[in-house]
Amino acid sequence: MIMKRNLSKLFLLTIIVLVGVVLCVQTASAQAKRKPAARPAAKPAAKKPVAKVNNNFAILEFDEWINDNNPFEDEEYIYFLDYPSGSSNALRAVNKKTGEVKLVVPKKKRARTMICSAGSDGKNIYMRLENKGIALFNGTDVNTSELVFPQNYKGYLSFGNRGSNIITSPNGRYMFFYGDSPILYDLKNKEVMRIGISTTTNGAIVTDDGLLIGTDYSSIFTGGKNPNITPETSSPKNREGLKETKGNKIDNGAGGSFCSIWYDAADTTVYVAIGEQVLKSKAVADLKFQEVYCLPGENKKFTKVVCNGQRVFALTDNYEKHIYEWDNKNMTGTPKISKELDTGIHYTDKNGYTDPNSKKVSYVGRIFFDSMGNLWMQEGDGVFYIYNPDGIKGLTSLKGKWTKNELPKEED
Repeated sequence: MIMKRNLSKLFLLTIIVLVGVVLCVQTASAQAKRKPAARPAAKPAAKKPVAKVNNNFAILEFDEWINDNNPFEDEEYIYFLDYPSGSSNALRAVNKKTGEVKLVVPKKKRARTMICSAGSDGKNIYMRLENKGIALFNGTDVNTSELVFPQNYKGYLSFGNRGSNIITSPNGRYMFFYGDSPILYDLKNKEVMRIGISTTTNGAIVTDDGLLIGTDYSSIFTGGKNPNITPETSSPKNREGLKETKGNKIDNGAGGSFCSIWYDAADTTVYVAIGEQVLKSKAVADLKFQEVYCLPGENKKFTKVVCNGQRVFALTDNYEKHIYEWDNKNMTGTPKISKELDTGIHYTDKNGYTDPNSKKVSYVGRIFFDSMGNLWMQEGDGVFYIYNPDGIKGLTSLKGKWTKNELPKEED
């Protein structure tokens, strides 16, 4: 009897334990169901694609017509002179490293002499001032800058205010200003060395020993110091020691117009582009030319050629094969020939509209290399396309963009 009772108690205890286990399992399961599930890790936000910048090109647009003579440089800046209009014009400068544009001489309505042309020896800036002469710019005020060659100095520079260019020899000693009254001047000895090689001079270089080599459209001239010069521009005395060679008398005799001249100071060699040819000679009074390159085919001619001592860029009158590029100064090997250059840069107007077609460069006016190896091509009034197949050097803020620069309002 006792044994039956014990078995009954054991059976009841077992049932109670089993019921407890079941209840615990159900409670745990219910809690697990009520516990919020862990959230999946958030996906990182998609990065916006970075616009690709074409570092081979930049476009800089000025709001004024840039003067006919090429821009010039000193150690820090490239300078751009606005075309004379009214009674004054402005001088702007582009920082070689940053590409930032600064106003060097503001455009004023009154009380300031017009700058007819300007140039630099790499350190100093010289300006031809209307009815005043050649001034050494003091960096602040045109009117108070020192005149290194006053107007009508000993009878010289009595006319020809506008359309002039100013260049110097590489060592900065000799200056040549040309246009209507070309004059070679010794800055050290303060004397006129030569006057009037050609009233239609379209290009010139001066060597460190004072030899002048200049071109007009059909001839090339050489001459150093003339001890018998006179301010009378028509006097035959001014031709003494001046040597003239007609373009159709050199090399293959094909002739044509001289369109470019440049000087390789390291090799003391002068280069000229005339008609279909590029020719070179030692920079001496008696030039002995030899052909460097001749355009293939017939009825073709160069219109512009420039060299920076490392590579050559040329334009021709052939529409389909207009742009020639050499990666060496001797123009050896097969040139890269293009109809046009695609900048990859799109124009956006003031209303925010962006032209879907990128700007292409084909026919341009003047071309020149800066000292960093960038090629500048001017189109129209004041638009410059900057190009370097190796990537633009310096000019950080301009790369791959179309940058506009506007003058502030004129001052009284």
